[in-house]
Amino acid sequence: MMIRLFHCDDSEAMRLLVREQFAAHERVEVVGGAGDPRSAVDGTAQAQPDVVLLDLLDPQNAEALVSDLRSAAPQARIVVYSGYPPDAARIAHGGADAYVEKSAPFPVLERAVLG
Repeated sequence: MMIRLFHCDDSEAMRLLVREQFAAHERVEVVGGAGDPRSAVDGTAQAQPDVVLLDLLDPQNAEALVSDLRSAAPQARIVVYSGYPPDAARIAHGGADAYVEKSAPFPVLERAVLG
């Protein structure tokens, strides 16, 4: 089964890198991306992905963004992918399913996306 991935990151270079990393993956299709919170929610609602890969675009409002994404695509797993250190209570409260640090090697990210 193909996993549909939507990637939200304010860095266009990072969105491109993730897209390239998964381009040849036999189980993951990147179906879209966004660089700001509003576009992330709108794009997620439109794409209805299986997984949302989310950089903490606005760390002060992370819980609200995760909640909005969950409302936009209730079936999607939300994987926070960020350079900020994890704050497990805040991420769990916001409803994210997993956290991967951007410094982690690709296989760690891949496992989180594959679930």
